[in-house]
Amino acid sequence: MTSESPIDRLPKPIAMLLKLLWTLGFAGAAVALGGYMGKVLMGPDWEKVTTYAGFAFYIVLLLVNPLFSFLLWIVAAPYFGTAGLHISLSVGIPDLSLSRLILALLVALLMAQIATGQRKMARLTRLDLIVLLSLFGVGTSIFTSVLQSASLAWFFESFLMPVLTYFIARNLITDDRKLAGAQRALILVGLSMALVVIQEQLMGYSWFPAAGSTASTSYGKHLHRATGLLGNPAFLAVNLSMVLPFAWRAMIQSPSRGGRRLLLLCIGVMYVGLFMTYNRAGWAGGVLGILIMLLFYPRFRKPFIRLAPLIAIPVVVYWAQITSSYAISERLVAVNPINYRLDAFATASRVIQRNPLLGIGFGNMWLIADLGTPHNSFIWMLLSAGIVGFIPYVGTFAMMGWDSLLLYLRAPKIAGLDRELLVAFWVTLAAYGAQLVAVDMLYGIYCNIVFYFIAGVVFGHQEAMVERAREAAGAGAGDG
Repeated sequence: MTSESPIDRLPKPIAMLLKLLWTLGFAGAAVALGGYMGKVLMGPDWEKVTTYAGFAFYIVLLLVNPLFSFLLWIVAAPYFGTAGLHISLSVGIPDLSLSRLILALLVALLMAQIATGQRKMARLTRLDLIVLLSLFGVGTSIFTSVLQSASLAWFFESFLMPVLTYFIARNLITDDRKLAGAQRALILVGLSMALVVIQEQLMGYSWFPAAGSTASTSYGKHLHRATGLLGNPAFLAVNLSMVLPFAWRAMIQSPSRGGRRLLLLCIGVMYVGLFMTYNRAGWAGGVLGILIMLLFYPRFRKPFIRLAPLIAIPVVVYWAQITSSYAISERLVAVNPINYRLDAFATASRVIQRNPLLGIGFGNMWLIADLGTPHNSFIWMLLSAGIVGFIPYVGTFAMMGWDSLLLYLRAPKIAGLDRELLVAFWVTLAAYGAQLVAVDMLYGIYCNIVFYFIAGVVFGHQEAMVERAREAAGAGAGDG
């Protein structure tokens, strides 16, 4: 039996007239709104319309499907700046970016669901605690910063947002279906980054210029330096090397031949994009990834060995051209970047010896006349936050490696633990670590977010499997 609306209880002619007036009124309002938006879009304030429309779309999507909106944000976040999706606030107050709003709403929604019993909070682990401790460690350096408001904004973007992403992923990605969605999002991240690099290298300019970037657009005399979207080829390279193992995993596990071929094509595009970044740490991350998977990922060996001749034969045939190419002569064997880092390390070590415990403060490196940036995230942390920030910062990555190793060793005894997933994470950790020793990841906001997203996805899923196995064992013991 269907429920009857108050209008249906009226005489039929009146009810039909009211419904017609309602329909006409709704259509008229839609036309008026569309006309107004069209008028504004043709005027000088068109950016405001796109900004508010983007904000409204994401808020509605987030309330309807939090997981999908979270994964879509991971893929689309680096393009928000190009689309102007931020709202300017008062002078001295950081802009309200869509990324900040999405994270704040997701945290609020998760907390509300946990408080009302709609969602079970992921069990806190020692890794979670050291991740939080790393925030405290680097946060202490803000108190001695000369420019505290700017340092606070960088702290929020480069450290707090990635950690929030980690905890959101830990609580959202708790089963195989959600893990598959997260893996698809990572493949889209890698494919989009590769296409951005390839487009810029082919055309000499980027369709997505990084806002406010003043970085050089050349390596040596002949190579173009890809600065589109993220402002630095190192950030593009690390994203590619971090997500490639998940593309391999998806290809290997795909049940259809067509799916495997499509994913293999995506992997090929990603490797081309990685090469065209001309970033040595990114190349190192790609090579490390292949070695790790060859050692610990048995199902990876067969397809890789089949594909190896397709790469080896052209390399042998064109070896002379390869070794004399600008990629080798102007990038691989370039010594100026190495000399700069050695000089920076020497200067930094003297400063660290004078300020070992708390460092010189967040963002105060410009006070050191002989040092721009150390191009090493660990040195940056020692300089800025001293031992107080350095120990939990390094401890976070060490604990991730250790806990993932323990899960790997326990996998044969616990249903649901996935060794291939854990090996993929080792590749991500190695790729991110290789970049940490070569660049200041303070400025790699999106890279940090992607890394902590991957960590949250892997540990969220695997810890959920452990928890289910523990509950099943408890229920079995109770039945006995």
